[in-house]
Amino acid sequence: MLNISVEKINGSIVGITPASIKRDWMDATSDRHAYRCFPVTQANMIGWNLFLEKDLKFIWNGINDTSSNNVTVTEGSEFCHTGRGQSTVSLNTGLIFRTDVNVSMLTINPVNYFNDDFETMSSLISTSFYDKDYPLAIKAKRSNEEVVIKSGTPIATIIPISLTSLDNTSIEMYDYVDLGNVRREKNASYGEASQQMNMKGEWTDWYRNAVDENNQPLGTHEVKALKLSVKDNRSK
Repeated sequence: MLNISVEKINGSIVGITPASIKRDWMDATSDRHAYRCFPVTQANMIGWNLFLEKDLKFIWNGINDTSSNNVTVTEGSEFCHTGRGQSTVSLNTGLIFRTDVNVSMLTINPVNYFNDDFETMSSLISTSFYDKDYPLAIKAKRSNEEVVIKSGTPIATIIPISLTSLDNTSIEMYDYVDLGNVRREKNASYGEASQQMNMKGEWTDWYRNAVDENNQPLGTHEVKALKLSVKDNRSK
């Protein structure tokens, strides 16, 4: 378990919540079958989502340079600025994160949320000592049309990672070895059995349960149901 805390400055309009498994586009799939994809649902729940507690609206004129005049904030100017230029709006988050020395905070675009209006820029912050508002910049993806980010919409996913553990890691490549075609035959058998199940309208759940088509164990997942929370210890 990691040690993470956040101070919320009075007046901040940025909220934080554990990432949710739900996505509108997944709800819209036939019989909501997208939720049967374990790798996707696991990714949906990684980290915490940041969201605005007020609407934000802005227009980018299509010019991409360092000037702050190319983006006009039509609603929400009290909690953001356009000083970065490059078709971005920077938020005054009012959130100060604190983590252990060997843990940094990675910001990415909200996981498996898709839109044509904006994208949140990725960043990596050493939150063990950074004693300022957590930086967050939103980049417009279309010009000369008002971008509307409604209150409650996830605008970023934050994930604590250890660069110390990652440093000097090497991915080692080897030739594929399959004596007697054992691996190919096993994978083909798995694929054929899976296809037959799918054609019947049934779900295998084999990867979810880490078993093969004969329900023989293949290994284990680190965590099958990730549990994250936000504990509000602020004085009321």
